[in-house]
Amino acid sequence: MTTAKPVLCVGCTVIDFVTINESFPTEDTDRRCLDGYWQRGGNASNVSTVLRLLGANVEFFGMLSRSNGFRVLLDDLDRRGIGTQHCPKTEKDPPFSSVIIVKKTGSRTIVHCNKNYPYITYEDFMNIKLDRYGWVHFEARHAHETIKMIKAVQEHNRIQGSNIRISLDFETTFEENLPLCGLCNYIVFSSELAKQKGWKSSQETCYALASNVEPTCPSIICPWGSTGAACLDTAINECTNVPALRPDRIVDTLGAGDSFMAGFIYATYVMQCNLPDAVGFANRVAGHKIMDFGYDHIAGLQKDKLTTD
Repeated sequence: MTTAKPVLCVGCTVIDFVTINESFPTEDTDRRCLDGYWQRGGNASNVSTVLRLLGANVEFFGMLSRSNGFRVLLDDLDRRGIGTQHCPKTEKDPPFSSVIIVKKTGSRTIVHCNKNYPYITYEDFMNIKLDRYGWVHFEARHAHETIKMIKAVQEHNRIQGSNIRISLDFETTFEENLPLCGLCNYIVFSSELAKQKGWKSSQETCYALASNVEPTCPSIICPWGSTGAACLDTAINECTNVPALRPDRIVDTLGAGDSFMAGFIYATYVMQCNLPDAVGFANRVAGHKIMDFGYDHIAGLQKDKLTTD
């Protein structure tokens, strides 16, 4: 296990109810699935899990529930050694997601339900002592609160002379979350959102996003499925295409993006990789993840190899 300061992952944790089906269900039918299980989900929560499996020290910061149904999530976080000691709590029932995985393709379809579950606030965040951490990772959501949290990390760095790095997982609501980008060190931008914007490749996305970011542009990474990922080092204006890992089989793509995110953070922060090598390792982690259900098998990934074959 690394001796580096912990990574703080800020965002959501939910219950995922997963069913594995031979094919996608036809509307208005009654059928049995091949298998089913629940697991702890949510973007930042998943990133925490994979970082821990890779060997990083990690804490999760998000709204937890005192509901009996949430106990299984708390037990899983505790069992994995993911810190939650700074998380606020609510009496409301936890959010959940219904996930349909198709065995033939490994595809996943997700229906979310959060019933106005509260999100962590800037005031919650300010109860944390930031000098505990070497990296803070945010989800691009609730921009009004998140922008204040990111600025708090920047201000801490300025006053304390620290170098806490900031990453952003950018998946939804482009206009609302765009102001967050210029405050981070690294952005991982969703290919799905890129396609909604009409951007047709990972490299085009990196340059297009960079042209929209103010006041300063961080490094931008855009995974693009089986074609790999592009990364734009804005300090030298160099964009690199990094090929994807070719998995032996595709079993479960749920959480592949979160696994990529965790792999990138681990390679950059713990392994001290340069940007293209960190993206190469992230591709390896995501490719390894989709070859089996869940995340635990990621612990067996050989970390001494950074790039694809």
